[in-house]
Amino acid sequence: MGPVSTCKLFGAVRAVTGIKNAVPLIHGPRGCAYHIGYLLTARGGRRIAVASTELSESDVVFGASEKLRDRIIEVDRTRKPDIIVIMSSCATSIIGEDIGRVADETSELVDAELITVSAGGFESSQGEGYEEVMMALIHKFCWRMEPSSKPSVNIIGEFRGGADLREVRESLSLMGVDVNCVLTSGCSIRDMTMIPAGHLNCSFCDVSGIAPCRFLEENFGTPFIHHPIPIGFSNSLRFYREVLGYLNLDYPINEEFSAFIEERDRIRAELEGLRVAVVSGPTRAVALTEFITELRMKPVLVSMDMIGDYTLENLRGVPGLRSEILVGVDVSDIEEAIIRTEPELILGGLAETRISEVSGAPLIDVMHGSSLTAGFRGAVNLGARMCGAFYGDHDCY
Repeated sequence: MGPVSTCKLFGAVRAVTGIKNAVPLIHGPRGCAYHIGYLLTARGGRRIAVASTELSESDVVFGASEKLRDRIIEVDRTRKPDIIVIMSSCATSIIGEDIGRVADETSELVDAELITVSAGGFESSQGEGYEEVMMALIHKFCWRMEPSSKPSVNIIGEFRGGADLREVRESLSLMGVDVNCVLTSGCSIRDMTMIPAGHLNCSFCDVSGIAPCRFLEENFGTPFIHHPIPIGFSNSLRFYREVLGYLNLDYPINEEFSAFIEERDRIRAELEGLRVAVVSGPTRAVALTEFITELRMKPVLVSMDMIGDYTLENLRGVPGLRSEILVGVDVSDIEEAIIRTEPELILGGLAETRISEVSGAPLIDVMHGSSLTAGFRGAVNLGARMCGAFYGDHDCY
């Protein structure tokens, strides 16, 4: 058996590592912190530090509340974080350690804000880990306030920074739209307090972003959209149109889109008919699949580790989609599907490296890399990368 998704603890840690000056503290054995930190560092290209109480066998048998208290104080003193997010692990969830009580008793002894999350890996998947951290942050830092004077949005469920997030923020800024908070990539405590001042929330994760958006709508009256991540020419156009429409802003987005049509057509001429497999998270998979069809390529396989509330609905809306769809299957099933569908190109992540080698189809990492994929410029860049991967050094321009 080879699972394609990971546990709640991983998702919780990943969500916390996006917050400015925040430390994830795992109340559990050292391996949980080491392996999650190692994997996130490898995927993201920057060192991810995860603190741990490093429980021993005796701690797991008899409890380790004092050790957790001491570690919270140590982390506060040595790292001087704004936030410490204390998480249970499988071991401490099983023995019933009350991390909430320890945090309450320790809060007056430290400068950092303390938040607790039940994150035993067996409790649920990474998606619930992302979601629970975001909900804890909203409950801690958000209260009712008047909307900001300038049109503004929040991006909910975006955990990866880099070129894509910069592109979206800069594009929205040119349209006259402020981004109050990206929950959780790069956000500060002040950013989070400004969430209720936003005029619109944009979910960028179909698995974990919807529940926080619904909560904010119910409690603060802020509407939300659940558009796929703006990857591809047409998809990006629809995303920006939707934001502009909600905010009642007049911006020449159609003219901006028109400036990229010639480049889109050149890329399309090179890639039309190419067979492609997509292996990714659900929200990105929908956007990538639509981009593939926009370029008149053939998506022969779409494999997702999980699905959210609107994933299949959005995927069925991709024009002319005729591909095999897999959800949450084993790695071996994905390998067999790759061999069976014979793609000429794979859009995936680091985990698909072996599948690429076995099948002979070149791989483009669209999950963990720092290369631009979002917006109109990202569509040009990703199109060029696909040309380069398939044709080698050939320049598709």
